[in-house]
Amino acid sequence: MAISLKLSKRHAIETQSILRENQNEDWSFDLPVLLLDRPWLKLEKLSLAELFFRIPPDFSEELPEIIFYNELIKQGKTLLTAAQECWYEFGMEDFYRALRHRWTVVDCGNNGWTYKKYIALINQYQFNIEKAINKIPLIILAYPDSKENHKLLWIQKDDL
Repeated sequence: MAISLKLSKRHAIETQSILRENQNEDWSFDLPVLLLDRPWLKLEKLSLAELFFRIPPDFSEELPEIIFYNELIKQGKTLLTAAQECWYEFGMEDFYRALRHRWTVVDCGNNGWTYKKYIALINQYQFNIEKAINKIPLIILAYPDSKENHKLLWIQKDDL
């Protein structure tokens, strides 16, 4: 699915400047990532390393307790039996902590920013740098308090 992007003139000039700076860079976690905050029309540049702290990815589906629980359910175990096996394997407190964290994310949302999407961004960025493809990630932030997902675009000079 292609997402069209219309940046303001000021944001387009700023992005072009960042693309020029990024040209011929070596791979590192200091490479730029752009965040577009639509309600405030603010374009923020931060490093890939800072992205993890600015928009923490949702790890809830990657927790070993949740992976084990989901596998037991897929095997046809009842919810109670699966929970009991998780209690035995991980301890009741740790299992319920993981379950609560998962349900908090389900209830409150994380705008679809998962660990898998975060890792995919890193892998794509590294691939682009290694192949001398000058594209930088732009994350269009979801509106606050919405169930909408953040959108990831890869911006290059021709897009501006």
